[in-house]
Amino acid sequence: GYILSDMGFMVCHFDSQGLETVSNGSNITFNTVSMVHGEKWYLTSIQFDECLSTTIQICKKCTDDFLISMHELRALSAWLNRKQFHKFKFLGEDCPNIYFEAKMNISRIESSGELYGLELEIQTNRPYALHEPQQFIIRTTAANQKRRIIDTSDLEGYIYPYTEITVNQAGNLTIHNDIEDRDTIIQNCSTGEKIIMDYPVITSSITSHQIQNDFNWNFFRISNTFRNNINQITMSLPCTVKLTYSPVVKVGL
Repeated sequence: GYILSDMGFMVCHFDSQGLETVSNGSNITFNTVSMVHGEKWYLTSIQFDECLSTTIQICKKCTDDFLISMHELRALSAWLNRKQFHKFKFLGEDCPNIYFEAKMNISRIESSGELYGLELEIQTNRPYALHEPQQFIIRTTAANQKRRIIDTSDLEGYIYPYTEITVNQAGNLTIHNDIEDRDTIIQNCSTGEKIIMDYPVITSSITSHQIQNDFNWNFFRISNTFRNNINQITMSLPCTVKLTYSPVVKVGL
């Protein structure tokens, strides 16, 4: 809810040398094992070894007085140098809905003992950015109706969305996703029961329903591959499903 310009500051470069190469993040490490005396290496797993990080500099917006006062320094430090990861966005036409979760350390930029700028060392908690949360609402009025969800994530694989299910007919609920041929099964559902999946936790609005015993522990998830991001969903019972998640955006800071 705070913007740097509202505090009278802007992003800048002190003694900039022009063009620079900046990492786009999402660097993937391939773990391999040698076979046939080293003639071929087989992939065993992949991992992201680093979270996104960068350094930016800020100064006061164009004014007759570029010196930063102690009051301004304290206000910026209280806002930017905090104990948790917080939502961080660059504002612009190219990335209005892209954000990071970041923490910052601050260094002073001084000349002749006077404070003219700050250098912000930004460290995020992921190797990629996120899109503002998207929400899908699926409603079915009969058994085994199909609905379609388009996964807009840039990262191949799956994401567990925050899922709210309101069951409109008693019975055993199966949610099938064609893209992975995967079933989420919850037995002994009641009419009007509200089930929440917030991976790795599942809860029911009916306290007498021991849902942990009636769940196959396949949490509902949406998925994509390089060539296919269409999730065809089939629900065995009439219900309303609300899904919320932040798609991965593979851009750097």
